[in-house]
Amino acid sequence: MGDILSQDEVDALLQGVKEGEVDTEPEEAPHSEDIQPFDLTSQAQIIQASLPGLESINERFSKIQKVSISNLVNQIIKITPDGQKFVKYGEFMQFIPVPSSINIIELKPLPGKALVVFEAPLVFAVLEFFFGNSSVSEIKTENRPFTALEQRVIARLLEICLNDYRAAWEPVQEINPSFVGSETNPNYVNILNSSDLVIKSTFNIEFGEFVGKFHIVLPNVMIEPLKEQLNSGGLGSNPSSDDKQWMQRLINNLLRAPVEISVEIDRAELTVRDILNLQTGDVITLGKSMNDEFLLKVEGIEKFYCLPGFHRGSQAVKITRPVNTYISERSEKNG
Repeated sequence: MGDILSQDEVDALLQGVKEGEVDTEPEEAPHSEDIQPFDLTSQAQIIQASLPGLESINERFSKIQKVSISNLVNQIIKITPDGQKFVKYGEFMQFIPVPSSINIIELKPLPGKALVVFEAPLVFAVLEFFFGNSSVSEIKTENRPFTALEQRVIARLLEICLNDYRAAWEPVQEINPSFVGSETNPNYVNILNSSDLVIKSTFNIEFGEFVGKFHIVLPNVMIEPLKEQLNSGGLGSNPSSDDKQWMQRLINNLLRAPVEISVEIDRAELTVRDILNLQTGDVITLGKSMNDEFLLKVEGIEKFYCLPGFHRGSQAVKITRPVNTYISERSEKNG
């Protein structure tokens, strides 16, 4: 009962207030530009700015995706992660340009639905490179739905993306990505409330001078079960073993990449007059006989010597030795 004021103490306190001896004015809060308001109800306040584990997944995904997309367009491309960011779902949907290919996916057993968004310039660029155009620097987009051919390209891109994303997640969690649906207008995609938090991972794809973008968007509720693991950056298994897995996958994809081989019989020099006088039936004499070795080139690089002949009714060449004597000596030792 010692904390309760007696009647005399109460009377003295009231008298002090009345006579001004007790200050009743509240102290002013200090003014500073460094002080920022803090909303205890906001999800963003309690989320870590970055997830090291997810950054590792994105790095691994980029390496695998680089090989897969390079095989698709038959040329070497570059894919780099462009960071990850927690944003509100409504804010991200306002950011998406129209048209874009917005693909709704599931990553079972993780809860909820995620998004894979291909921006229109990237889709158009992949289509150009797929059909042999190797010098695209700028893509003009149109505010229209994707054509049937463009949708087929998107479907192939998404299939590659989901397969590679599954492989990138393997050291952390076994997931089974599956396609749910797609849209081109963000106003028609309502998988979350506009205030719900998502983590957006952006990737840049470089085709020569052209740079396109796509995004993978995961709801906060989807990564909640793995947040502790993703925060710590732990991969749940031996890192050296994980490196070997993606390295082996990279090697396997490279071994399946198509290359062009050509055989050079010989070269001859003619004058302009001789070339202008060439007619059907004329014979150009080369300096080699059918018993001489020809050069076999791989993507324009001299690799082997070979002899001409026939195999199963078709013209063929038989490799006799490598061009590089060092490779030949090493092959003999290994043999």
